[in-house]
Amino acid sequence: EKQDRFSTKPADKAARTYIVRTIEFSPDSTKLAVAQSDNIVFVYKLGTDWKDKKSICNKFPQTSSVTCLCWPSMRPNELVFGLAEGKVKVG
Repeated sequence: EKQDRFSTKPADKAARTYIVRTIEFSPDSTKLAVAQSDNIVFVYKLGTDWKDKKSICNKFPQTSSVTCLCWPSMRPNELVFGLAEGKVKVG
């Protein structure tokens, strides 16, 4: 069976150029964090079925490109991300 595409969005609608740097599923697989080169992390809420609507439930604008993500299993409501400028943040 053919599956749907999962489209991402730019941080700024006027700018269309960005790279998806990394993605990370939440420990319970109900959310997907997408780190992009345009200085943002989007968190998408996923449905239980692939055809369910995917929606942005959080966005974390940053001061530089997001280079890595980690969703700690012991803290499922916190997302840790690293920035190109050397900072580590929790969202």
